[in-house]
Amino acid sequence: MLFFSVFFRTLGFLSALLIFLIIISILLHFSNNTEKKQFVITDGVQSSKNNIAKINLNGPIFNNNNNVLGNNLYNYINPKLVKSYLEELKKLQISVLIININSPGGTVSATAELEEIFSEFKKTTKTKVYFFTKEILASGGYWVATTADKIFASYGSVIGSIGVSGPSWFYYNTPTSLSSGIFGQTIETREGIEVFNQNAGEGKDLFNPFRRPTNDEIKHLQNIVDDIYIDFLTKVSKSRKIEISNLKKNIGALIYSSNQAKNNFLIDDILNYETLIKLIIKENEFEDYKIYENRVSNSILSNLLVKYKDQTDDNYFLKNICRNFKTNISVVIPAYLKNC
Repeated sequence: MLFFSVFFRTLGFLSALLIFLIIISILLHFSNNTEKKQFVITDGVQSSKNNIAKINLNGPIFNNNNNVLGNNLYNYINPKLVKSYLEELKKLQISVLIININSPGGTVSATAELEEIFSEFKKTTKTKVYFFTKEILASGGYWVATTADKIFASYGSVIGSIGVSGPSWFYYNTPTSLSSGIFGQTIETREGIEVFNQNAGEGKDLFNPFRRPTNDEIKHLQNIVDDIYIDFLTKVSKSRKIEISNLKKNIGALIYSSNQAKNNFLIDDILNYETLIKLIIKENEFEDYKIYENRVSNSILSNLLVKYKDQTDDNYFLKNICRNFKTNISVVIPAYLKNC
């Protein structure tokens, strides 16, 4: 009797917990849909027909479709979310779109998807698109900016890193022991540990840290990175009217200050946001205007979750981003940030 009593109590508790988690997921789902798609007028004359939109994007670029809680608790650029923004802007019939971006890059797949989303939007709406950064526009962020009609940056921002990072293969020659302590994980080597893996297919155990990579495997991985790098160079060359040879030999994958970026034709001008608005008004001969901006007004639930996050391990969410980079075959992000 006692067993069944404890069993049913435990079952009831677990069922209640499951229902609670389902309710939270549903609330967050509707919270995302209602909050993150909302554009409000933040400046100008409300009756004006000269519509300018501003989308604020912040963080690394990657797909994270399954992490519902993470979508509410840390900044990153999700291509599917950006697409939902653009779908709403189509209904507002905007003339100019400003992408206010701060991004060090991201995974190749997510970056390419985001680039395609912006390209399709420009093609179907004929909207002028300007990229603007106050902080950093590098690697995958700059890749996406090749879709812009013009690229602007404020003084002191960081631009560039036109390159592709492949995965790092750490090989521990004849390891003898692995241990974890207060100073992190340590590996001792000297002809020791035998590793047995069950794999089918040549190279299936790619990145096994306990065997030396073959020359063919290194060459294969390099070819993947080189193919993506050529695509990156071609996009920048076409967008910025810079010879590919100049990009490879002189500009390279370095990062640049705003002044250096302008001298290398990576951006069109150095200015602040207020000056950019004045420039847009002048170029388009607007007598009046209004600006729509994506604003997120967190729900009570989101605020509680953010507060909870602040009281827990902040590195947990950063580690999720880092893990996403490290498990991708190629990323377009500066090497010093790739390691997180």
